[in-house]
Amino acid sequence: MVKYLSTGMESLKEEQRICVELFYLKGKSYQQIADETGYSMNEVKSNIQNGKRNLKNYITEKSNDKA
Repeated sequence: MVKYLSTGMESLKEEQRICVELFYLKGKSYQQIADETGYSMNEVKSNIQNGKRNLKNYITEKSNDKA
């Protein structure tokens, strides 16, 4: 599953990818991400939630394709 993480991240919309990277990989808070990107707090929360879901779906789909 981990091998699909990189391509999965590339498949996300840019704003989702940015928020997911900043939150999960850089350890930034919602407020820090909002300050850094100019997105509202609601946009940050939504981008992280949607990006996480889309990434999970992508990885699951690719894993199932190989099974």
